[in-house]
Amino acid sequence: MPLPWFKPEPLAIPLPDFGPLPEQIEIHPFGALVAAGVLIGANLASRRARQEGLHPKVLGEMAAYVLVGGFVLGHVLDAVFYHWEVVEQDPLFVLQLWNGLSSFGGFVGAICGGVFWLWRRGYPLVPFADITSYAFPFGWVFGRMGCFVVHDHPGSVTDFPLAVADYEVRGMMPPWQVRHDLGFYEVLWCLAVIPLFFWLGRTKRVRGFYAALLPMLYAPIRFGLDFLRATDIPNGDPRILAGLTPGHYGAILLFAIGAAMWLYIRQERRYVIPRDIRWTAEDEGTPDGRTAEQLLALVGTVRGPFRVTEPEARTDHTERWPGGALIVDARDPEALEALTEEVEALTPTDHHVWRVAEPTEGLIELVAAHPANVRDVAVVDDPGLAEAVAEALSMPVFVESEGEPPWAVVERDDGAVVFGTLGEPARG
Repeated sequence: MPLPWFKPEPLAIPLPDFGPLPEQIEIHPFGALVAAGVLIGANLASRRARQEGLHPKVLGEMAAYVLVGGFVLGHVLDAVFYHWEVVEQDPLFVLQLWNGLSSFGGFVGAICGGVFWLWRRGYPLVPFADITSYAFPFGWVFGRMGCFVVHDHPGSVTDFPLAVADYEVRGMMPPWQVRHDLGFYEVLWCLAVIPLFFWLGRTKRVRGFYAALLPMLYAPIRFGLDFLRATDIPNGDPRILAGLTPGHYGAILLFAIGAAMWLYIRQERRYVIPRDIRWTAEDEGTPDGRTAEQLLALVGTVRGPFRVTEPEARTDHTERWPGGALIVDARDPEALEALTEEVEALTPTDHHVWRVAEPTEGLIELVAAHPANVRDVAVVDDPGLAEAVAEALSMPVFVESEGEPPWAVVERDDGAVVFGTLGEPARG
């Protein structure tokens, strides 16, 4: 048996009899569910951002650009591709943002808004796209529930058991028929993806994993559902080319984007996260329960939270930090003699960070005199020198970003101190 037809009425809340206030306000099921989806998705994205060492305030700032872009292009593209005959009669219809939305148009607008904001602020795109992609199905399920309860995505006539009986289509007259409800089918998709993402989220993934996976999971389902769109109703969905809808071509493009992202993240790129948008231990406000061994495994990443402390000893060209880390500023070749004396005075140490301008012969000899361990690294200001430095010093090379040294000291509340390189690796 198909699902029974239902359509809940708005909830009317009476207001006190006072001046300009209306007699009551109405809460519509669609609006309430969409609002719930936005709030739940935003909350989950904020939690995920903290886990990834990113400050949730950035997502809050980005949300305005994403929502505006999504609503504007969501309606504009819906008007152009699905209601062109209305636009021809009334061109101002494209400005009536409340009068219809396209989900793919919303995706395009949201992406454009987010990319514009990140480009404007100079922040890396992939880490934030990954967080929002992870949270997407948790909010989308409520949005599609809203579509289902108002039945604004009628499909073709069918005898499928999960279709809706007596489907009332606006602009048509009884008798009503059994039809697919495409909003309901996307609810089912979300209910399948949500536990999958919960399970995948238990393991640390490369940044961009969900930004690649989500499009490749959604696009095939959406491509198939668009074959079920109704063509026998007023303003039915158009087939614009080769019998396919705009949604079909949107799904193809979306899948291609996901596949391209998947190929991109296989290179295991890392992203410089500016200090002002990191979520740190001070922000977290809770003790870090990881052991020193676990923290050392984070060397070479930028995921937090971290707390930076002061060095325990400092000379003109060296800094010795808690945990046996020695930072050596060897960028001035004329100071090599003084530098050698300072390094000798502050040894032994467990971990060197050599700040290098060029791999001179004197520097190579100095480094060779202090054998490197597995955590020794070199840091350069110029990415073009990374390869030469890596070959000369036989160690990983990191690139300093925007004057911020790519290292930090991790100190837990119980006093355990670990030195970690937090910047972006260029070689090694």
